[in-house]
Amino acid sequence: RGYHLRAVQTITRDLVVAVGDQGMILKSTNGGSTWSVQTTWTMRNLNGVWFLSANTGVVVGDVGTFLRTSDGGTTWLPLASGTTHPLYSVAFVNSTTGTIVGDEGTILRTTDGGYNWVTQYGGPASTLTSVSFLDASIGTIVGSEGIILRTTNGGAKWNRQYSGTDYPLYGASFLDASTGTAVGEYGAILRTTDGGLNWTPQSSGTQNKLRAVSFSDTATGTIVGDNGIVLRTTDGGETWTVQPSGTLGWLTSVSFTDA
Repeated sequence: RGYHLRAVQTITRDLVVAVGDQGMILKSTNGGSTWSVQTTWTMRNLNGVWFLSANTGVVVGDVGTFLRTSDGGTTWLPLASGTTHPLYSVAFVNSTTGTIVGDEGTILRTTDGGYNWVTQYGGPASTLTSVSFLDASIGTIVGSEGIILRTTNGGAKWNRQYSGTDYPLYGASFLDASTGTAVGEYGAILRTTDGGLNWTPQSSGTQNKLRAVSFSDTATGTIVGDNGIVLRTTDGGETWTVQPSGTLGWLTSVSFTDA
């Protein structure tokens, strides 16, 4: 039977991990040519994945689910996140420091690899769908109602930025401290070149929901979304071109190891 796969990460050119419905974790060691199922002992939907190395990784999901592996996914240890809200996205900046976001404005931060979590405050109790960090200090969160939050001190304070839209946003990626792209409902693409002080809408050429964006370098980025939409830029996000994907399925996550 088929499962919805909700997130993917390429750790190396060969090592790839994807997660999805009913505790599904898939691992490939040959760049995606073949996949093996990993045992998680949970039936909860898994929404986000982040590997710190080939052996150490974490997964987040519904009902506050947080799983950690230190053996490449052979075994997954459930750890307490401190919440029962659905968790949608996770990002680590090193082996110990990471952030999780989810429903009801949930922002959690760990400094010990996920064994303990501290709640951070980001404002309204919105659904927060994606978190990304440039380094230990600078991070961005996006979510429902066009919400964009930014921190420059590791989440001690999150500042609301004006996105100029009420559409839900599902993903964001920054090239550096100034230049970033956010994507969302109705083909929305927003771009900033001043660290989020101003966000400018860009033409995507589609009304499809755009669910994720990933930059592999300062020039090259990819967006994916509903009905198999794939958009690619080679000029840092100034213009986007449709690429044929060969599918009409919902594409929910994208990850590149290089251009």
